[in-house]
Amino acid sequence: MNWKPFVAAGTGIFLLQACSGSGPQAEQNEEQAELTISAAASLQDALTEVQKSFANEHPDISLAFNYGGSGTLKQQIERGGPADVFLSASASHYNDLEEENIMVEAAEPAFAENALVAVVPKDSAAEELQSVLDGSGRIAVATPEAAPAGRYTREALTSMEEWESVQERIVFAKDVRHTLTLVERGNAAVGFVYASDAHGAEVRVLEEIDPSLYSPIHYYGGAVAGNGNEEESREFMKYLQSSEAQNILRSHGFSDPE
Repeated sequence: MNWKPFVAAGTGIFLLQACSGSGPQAEQNEEQAELTISAAASLQDALTEVQKSFANEHPDISLAFNYGGSGTLKQQIERGGPADVFLSASASHYNDLEEENIMVEAAEPAFAENALVAVVPKDSAAEELQSVLDGSGRIAVATPEAAPAGRYTREALTSMEEWESVQERIVFAKDVRHTLTLVERGNAAVGFVYASDAHGAEVRVLEEIDPSLYSPIHYYGGAVAGNGNEEESREFMKYLQSSEAQNILRSHGFSDPE
């Protein structure tokens, strides 16, 4: 008896099953919901860790992240850009979308707080912020219209009566992480970033900015309406406020929301 045709036919059936994506693994992938999280750039390190712990508890939900300045992300969402969850470093950007009925109303949208600090390169000889502001070096600031960190910085320097006097020395960055990079590479004598960004970075914190000089830095988040993943988005937000996720945020320099 010639077995070759039978073997070939059997192999063909196996290949057909493999290509068609049948089997338990394929079924699991087909059933997995994917959420696009538009998040403030300052959350990137913490959310990388949150993503791993979330996956352990919710294997049926995968997360994809889009990082940037909160103002820029807000505009993307207003224009119909893909986003299931918005995590903002500014209450005002979140509230704007909520007033436009773009966000699903949430009882507790606040999930973290932060603080503003002035950082310098590790080899900098600077000992106080005022001496740097009085000097001639570049000053890195996130663009206020694109990133809340820039707005908080502008508020602080205005309160210090320094904003106008340093205008010609400011290097505007696209977001707070870009600001940090400029200082790390020595392209700026000082930069204003969040305490969480300075945590573990290749910079030295020169001074913590007096919180009375700028608006409170509250992080707000919630589900974007009308994308078909509202239930999964709420599940992610619920996890973000869990003790496990909050511990991760604290380990990266954030503080609990009041």
